[in-house]
This record gives sequence, C-alpha cells and structure tokens, in this order.
Amino acid sequence: MKEKLTRASSSRSISIPIPDDTPSSVSQKRNAHSHDISANYGLRTQLIELLRYEMNAFLRFLAAICLVCFILGCSEKSEIRSPPPPEVIIDRPLKKEITQYMEFPGTTAALEFVEIRARVEGWLERIDFEPGSKVKKGDLLFVIDPRPFQARVDQCEATMKAKEADQHLKQVNLERSRQLLSTASVSQLQFDQQKAEEAVASAQVAIARADLEKANLDLAYTKLTAPIEGKVGRNYVDVGNLVGAGEKTLLTEIVDNDSIYAYFEVNERDLLMILRLFREKVEEQTKLPAYLQLADETGYPHEGRIDFAESRVDQSTGTLKIRAVFSNEQGLLLPGLFGRVRVPLLKKEALLVPELSVGIAQVGRYVLVVNKDNIVEQRIVKTGPLEETLRVIEEGLTPGDRVVVNGIQRARPGAKVTPRQSAVSAPQAEKGASPAGK
Repeated sequence: MKEKLTRASSSRSISIPIPDDTPSSVSQKRNAHSHDISANYGLRTQLIELLRYEMNAFLRFLAAICLVCFILGCSEKSEIRSPPPPEVIIDRPLKKEITQYMEFPGTTAALEFVEIRARVEGWLERIDFEPGSKVKKGDLLFVIDPRPFQARVDQCEATMKAKEADQHLKQVNLERSRQLLSTASVSQLQFDQQKAEEAVASAQVAIARADLEKANLDLAYTKLTAPIEGKVGRNYVDVGNLVGAGEKTLLTEIVDNDSIYAYFEVNERDLLMILRLFREKVEEQTKLPAYLQLADETGYPHEGRIDFAESRVDQSTGTLKIRAVFSNEQGLLLPGLFGRVRVPLLKKEALLVPELSVGIAQVGRYVLVVNKDNIVEQRIVKTGPLEETLRVIEEGLTPGDRVVVNGIQRARPGAKVTPRQSAVSAPQAEKGASPAGK
C-alpha cells in the first residue's frame, strides 16, 4: 500500500507543465491536466481503502475484547440477594356477643300540635302571651273586640223574655179553654186553635233560647285560650287587624314537645321477620324498645318505646308505618327533624375485626388473611353493623384466621410476608374480651 502511494506521489511530481504557445504544446498541456486528474482520483481511492482497512481492524479488536469480557463474566457466579418478605401485623377475630339491630330512616313529630284560629269575625283587640313562651291549658292568648257580640247576647236575652211571656199567655188561654170545653162553653175547634197557639209559642221560646246560646258562644269565642299545654309560637296577626272575615284566620300555634314522636316505615321483608321474632310480644301489645339518632349525633343516645303501628300495609309503597315515642326533657328534639331509628332484634355471638382492615373491591368487601405458609390470601366476607371501631363479620372468616390489621399496603394476595402478632388489641383491652380461637 505504501509503495502505491509513493509511486502516485512520484508520478504527480514529475508531471510539471512547460509553458508553450504552439499547438503541440497546448495539446501536451491538456494531456498533462487529464493525467493530473486521474492521479488525484487514484490517490483519493487509495486513502479511502486505507481508512476502511484500518477501521475494520479496530472493530475486530474491539469485538475480541468484548468477547473476552463476556466469557470472563459468565464464568463468575452472580450472587443477587432477594429482599426479605415484608412485615405485617396480624390478629385473630374478636369473638363477642352482640345485639343485632335494624335501622330505619325517620322523622320526628310533635306529641300534640294545635293551630289557634279565629272562630268569629272581628277586630283583634289584645295579645296576652309572649311568642315562644310556655303556656298552660286555659291561658288567655287573644281577645277579639267583644262589644258587638255582647250586644247580640243582650238582644237575644230580650227576645227570649218576650217569647217566654207570650208562651205563658198562650198556656193560660189553653188551660181556660180546656175548662170551658168540659162544660161545652167553647167548641172543639176553638180549643184546638188555643192548643196550636200554645205550641207555637213554646217553639218560639226554644228558638229564642238557641239564639241566645249561639250569641253566648260567639261572645266566648272572642277570648281565645290555649287548649293544650306547650310552647306557643309567634303571633301571625297583629293587634288592630280584622280576623275571621271569610275564613278562620290562623293566629298562632302551640306545640307540646315534652315528648316527641318518631315515625318510620318498615318494608314487608323486615316486617315479617320482626313479627316472627316478636310474635308473643306483639300479641301481648308489649312496647318494644327503640333508639333515636339525630343527624349530628354518633350512636343512638335517645331511648324510647314503640307505641303504635298501622293496622295495614300501604299497597302503594309496600311499607308499614310505625311510631316510637321518646322523652324530650332537654328540649333537643324538635318536630320535623330527620333521624335514624334503631330497633334491637336479638343477641348472638359474632366475629369482629377492625374497620380499617376491611377493604372494598369489585367483588365486594374483603379482608387479607395470612395462611399457615405465611402467604397472603384475599377473603371475601359478608359484613354486618359497625360496633364502635369494629366491624361485624357475618360470613367468610373463622375464629382461627390470622387477619392483617396493620401494614395492609405491604400485603399483596399471593405474596409471602413476615407476620407479627399484634401486641395489644385495644378493643379487647377496653372490654375485657378475648380474641377468638385462643
């Protein structure tokens, strides 16, 4: 290769043009120029071939080094240590006697509720109560101007006295005619006329007496009193307004909320179960216990009794309306509130696990259980009511199962874990219960 480059270089250095103006010299110049181009092209080709040869040699050397490294690396045994199984906290389900409940949405209603309306037409003259205060039965609330009604009473009394006087006269004439009829001094026709006149007079007295009684009632209606004991609302009409004109004007309301009702509805399935469980109590009309929870309360702090149930199921809704009564000594329960009513059914043994250990998937609720090989299993369960921080498990667990209660995010179904027994079970320590299976 170097000899070829030397020859090319020597041939290039030899061809030096000599200036000449003759035609033959011009031809020689052209030939020399063509010779130079051919020499340059050959030199370039030789350089490219040289570089390609050197590159191929370098690549072969690099491939040999890589092959040696690969052989040496494969000959050594790799020591890769897998991480230990994650640690989780386990505990056995808590076996405990619980009370099974049924819960229903309901609304509260007043024990007694009365609307005070004007029963006669007149001008409102006086208001004798403080809005929102407690009133007793018979307390005066409103006074309507009584003067027109008093005048009507006086008129009816005078009319009745006149009718009574006319009746007395007719009775005397009838008695005289009866005596004269026995001596044939009057005819039978005259006697019958006297008897009819006396009967008409008696009827007129009765009409006058009824008018007087109606006038006295209207006069009494001018004073509106409380028909029940309870809390009175605000006055809807102020003094000086005309009330009772064309309609019975609503003046105020009274609510007795010393005790409160809670109405709730039970569907057919739950109703039949309750009837089968409490057949004897229902037949004996024993009042079953009930508990009420308001919207912002935890637990069911209000205790009461079921005191009424409808006699038939509503066909349009398929439910039966039931009523429970609760004491309202603190005055917290008001009519119209939304709440939940809990009715205890029976007591039974159940398994409980912490609420945080229960997960939700598309197939339903589940818990993670560690088997004897320390492999995590996903167990589908049927849950019951919540007992404080523990969830009742009705189906899917056994007393001997080891449930993951902490480190759930590190446990995966099918993966191996390092289980650690829970040091202290808070619910067991507080209630003195023992875990199931121990």
